[in-house]
Amino acid sequence: MLDVFAGDVPMAHIGHAPRTDAWTLAYAASWLGDPNAYPLSPALPLIAPLGGYDSRSIKRFIEHLLPEGQALDVAVASHGLAKSNVFGLIRALGAETAGVLRFRDADNATTPAEHGMREIPLTELNARIANREMPFSVWDGKVRMSVAGVQDKLLVYLDAPLDRGGRMFLVDGPHLASTHILKPDLGQAALPHLAINEHFCMTLARHMGLPVADVQLLRAPRPVLVVRRFDRIVQQQDTEIRIGRLHIVDACQACDLPVAFKYERNLGNGPEVRDIRDGMSFRRLFELEALTANKAAAKLAMLHWALFQFLIGNSDAHGKNFSFFVRPGGFLEPTPWYDLVSVVQYEHFDTELAMAFGDAFTFGEVKGFALAEFAESCGIGRKLLQREAKRLAKLAVAAAAELVRSDQYLDSELAFVTRLADFIGQQAQRLADYADQAAKIRAEFL
Repeated sequence: MLDVFAGDVPMAHIGHAPRTDAWTLAYAASWLGDPNAYPLSPALPLIAPLGGYDSRSIKRFIEHLLPEGQALDVAVASHGLAKSNVFGLIRALGAETAGVLRFRDADNATTPAEHGMREIPLTELNARIANREMPFSVWDGKVRMSVAGVQDKLLVYLDAPLDRGGRMFLVDGPHLASTHILKPDLGQAALPHLAINEHFCMTLARHMGLPVADVQLLRAPRPVLVVRRFDRIVQQQDTEIRIGRLHIVDACQACDLPVAFKYERNLGNGPEVRDIRDGMSFRRLFELEALTANKAAAKLAMLHWALFQFLIGNSDAHGKNFSFFVRPGGFLEPTPWYDLVSVVQYEHFDTELAMAFGDAFTFGEVKGFALAEFAESCGIGRKLLQREAKRLAKLAVAAAAELVRSDQYLDSELAFVTRLADFIGQQAQRLADYADQAAKIRAEFL
């Protein structure tokens, strides 16, 4: 049995029978009595359905909280667990997850550890980035939780903004949590300037007035993207600092889909399975509008997000890359955007779209008819699509040119972002032209 906390507040109990892999969920009575309570996810409402919660839905929700890629491999090896042991992994790693949730072993509950703050000097950070023999998620011999995703990350606490002398810490304890995510540029030949790429795309969105997580570029001297966590709030209580947490779910969690369904073609693109599209799609994403309090604002945010991925060439914009705050009563509200990268800048990568525009699974196939199909399936008026596509296209060209002229990028980085800005200019013209075409297609042809 695991106790689940919303920050410091008891929220629920999750049970697991390992032989049958059966999961149970029971919300705490005190939580159910709180007028500001919210569920873990739409699939796990506060009032249990007749017959109880679906065991598979509980497991799917938990699985989405775990890291992926090498970070998961390291956690598995360190704790002597199998990748399939979702309960064991969240038991070992669940002290700090994405959002508000903390997990604690109910059968062996111990007194919470004292607060621990361990500073990471820039020299040490740079040395660890260079030393690829040591997994980036292991510090001081301890595997640290990494938020979901395959890219190397480290969760840290900043005691002040970096441009005002802020220091980075690894933190432990019941009232402290990370406030920022470090995403280092690993200097891999296959992924040149990855941190610069993401910094440019995230900053571009910010300059266009779009909702995006705050980022900074730290030079250690190797480039490191520093992302401020939007699910954390720094709270000063007398002389003590506490970190407030906000509950979030990604689109796959909101739709009760497994991690493997984050791509629309959940079985791949082989000839025999390419028409099976049971994974996350734009249609499924836009259907979540019904669960939001401000439906018009949520739909517009989703539309802008989809069009921005086209503008920057992010073919890997999948179902775990769009998230929602879970507000009291269970209402969803789109979070700021994150993980914005122009994947098509890396020629050796598979650039099939994670979610198709209509039936178009490559950017080259996205034309007027595909955009019209996209709008039709997502319940978007094509005049609205046309207006917003042309507005964003114009903003993107101006903002990209302004960023290139800034002094943030050095030498080969500048050459890289100049090519990226040129690509965005081409995509902007294509988007504007195809949105005009989409608006003119007769409804009976769709």
